[in-house]
Amino acid sequence: MKPLPITAQKLIVLLNQEEVNFNEAAEIIEYDGAVASNLLRAANSSAFGGRFPVKNLRDAVVRLGTAALLHIVLADHLKSLSVSAPMYDLMEDDLWQHGAAASLAVKAMIQETRNSRIPKVSAIAALIHDIGKLIMVRYLNVDVWMIRALCAEKKFTFVDAERELFHCDHAEVGGAIARKWYFPEPIRLAIEQHHKFPVPKAGPVLDAVMLANLAAKSIGVGLGAEGMNFQIDYAGCLKRLWLTIEGFERVCAQTHIWLRELRQKHAA
Repeated sequence: MKPLPITAQKLIVLLNQEEVNFNEAAEIIEYDGAVASNLLRAANSSAFGGRFPVKNLRDAVVRLGTAALLHIVLADHLKSLSVSAPMYDLMEDDLWQHGAAASLAVKAMIQETRNSRIPKVSAIAALIHDIGKLIMVRYLNVDVWMIRALCAEKKFTFVDAERELFHCDHAEVGGAIARKWYFPEPIRLAIEQHHKFPVPKAGPVLDAVMLANLAAKSIGVGLGAEGMNFQIDYAGCLKRLWLTIEGFERVCAQTHIWLRELRQKHAA
């Protein structure tokens, strides 16, 4: 894989600190022109807009927060990694769009529940929760029909079939990447365990990512060969995040609207 951008690496270090120095964050971004312009645009967007427009990087950093900064950097990086994934029956932009949809679903969940139970870093974990698939498709030359046949023969979930064939699955590989990139533990565990059933140790970031993955697939984004062939503690996740079934349906609808707007932005 292309190395993680230096701006992202430095922001991860800040994300791991208990107290964030906003001046330091602004200095990190100052010399990355593309990120700086995207940052100022995001800070003045309707999603983050305050009463007054932001004109300098430090004010933008304060308004957005470190998690949102890192999200912007990672979203651009993942877009540059867009590849087809025939092993998962996914086209070139499908993996990126699935991650983007999952991240938007987290934002919709936070809006729906109107509480601080869902940490903002959950959107980062959701954005990159399937990063392991990029490694799997690059180094494993496997016909998707082999995996599908195993699922049909043994009544496996898609992830079970991955484990049977490769002795690992894309979530575990993604967790290893998150560890290599020094992401905070809650993000790494959410990536690593988003297909675990039953959940070994529930947490708000993991719950949010599992529901976000379900929401993205429920609106038809990133289905591929796996489709809906996975297990999730749906009732448990909803209960722990104070989200109702009706609320989750609204999350899916809002995610669909925001994703359509995102696609239009990238097409422009």
